[in-house]
Amino acid sequence: MAISARRTERFCRAGLSAARWYVNSQHRMTKPYWDANHGRFIYNRYLPDGRTVLGLGWTQGRGIFVLLAAWELTGDASLLEAALLAGEYIKVLQIHDCPGNPRRQYAIREEVPQSTYSAPRDATEAVLGMLFLHRATGSDDYLRRAVDYEKWFRANAWSTGPWPSNWVDLLTDARPRKGSAIQAAQAILYHYLHQATGRRAYRSAVGRLADQTLRRHVRADGAVVTSGRFSHHAGPGGVMLNDDGLMISLLCAHQSTGRAKYLDAVRLHADWLMKNITARPRLLSALPCMCTIMIELAAVTGDDTYSDWAAGMLEKHVLPLQVRNRRDPKSHGAFRGEDEPVEHYGPKSAKKTDFITTRVTCYAALACLKLAGIVGPYYGALGWDRKVRRPRKLPLLRPA
Repeated sequence: MAISARRTERFCRAGLSAARWYVNSQHRMTKPYWDANHGRFIYNRYLPDGRTVLGLGWTQGRGIFVLLAAWELTGDASLLEAALLAGEYIKVLQIHDCPGNPRRQYAIREEVPQSTYSAPRDATEAVLGMLFLHRATGSDDYLRRAVDYEKWFRANAWSTGPWPSNWVDLLTDARPRKGSAIQAAQAILYHYLHQATGRRAYRSAVGRLADQTLRRHVRADGAVVTSGRFSHHAGPGGVMLNDDGLMISLLCAHQSTGRAKYLDAVRLHADWLMKNITARPRLLSALPCMCTIMIELAAVTGDDTYSDWAAGMLEKHVLPLQVRNRRDPKSHGAFRGEDEPVEHYGPKSAKKTDFITTRVTCYAALACLKLAGIVGPYYGALGWDRKVRRPRKLPLLRPA
């Protein structure tokens, strides 16, 4: 059943309000307070006292996804400018001055230019942000950087076996750490590298990763599993509730290769979700993440059952998490929910909903904007070839 115009408008307003939060909360350097954090988004904010943790590479990438989706929908130049500024910070994180050291050259540091390691899954979100900026602006510098990163990734994070690593030390030759289920989403990067360049090697990589994902992490009943440790991705028993792009990666594999087994796995997972997820899970990022999967699946299959489920869950359980406080532009429009231990960022007595986070906000905003008409490529498998809004001239990103 098609979603009504009234409901669509509600989702559109919620998504655009979240995108505006990225603009309003983005850290900017203003004279005379010189600050190398220029362009960073926040990771989270503790609402009772305003204490703020600045983001890292993946935060930049996900913020770019939301901003570019909103830019496509509205043409508001301030959204594009914030996305471009976020991309400048990603450029600062990427190493280009160590041509004699392949362990470092083209890597993307995790948090800041002084970070001594790279987390490839997080870095991939940043690189996807640059690929989408290439699509939005036509600038080949973003594409070159993404291609450079893939060279580093293949040589350092995907060189010791069939599955990529979670962590690479940039100071030593220490063996990279074993990868977990979140590495499935590397297939999204390869899908869009293939879309951007047409190189068949990238498409081949999509299939290899997707086959490993099916073998390692998709249960016979459709559930996604990882290690049994409870985290901000998985619940009890290792069932992944925030799958961090795993199912989207299988949709990408279906789009890239045409093989039905990948789409069949996503359908089976969607059936598992509709059967087992009837209320908001303990992990507050889980449900908006699930909704992005369901909306993309509906677009691929033409079956509105999936998008109807997503719309209902968003209205009942996710939109109530959005902050409505126009007097505080650094929180207005963001979504509440911290799935990591609250004592890392505030008092141990704090509630999960005392925080606004990029993790919940990006998923929720993208799900809303997908329902408003911007399906993929932002955290999705579709839309790369959609005619994109292009700026007549790129702004000069000068400090205020």
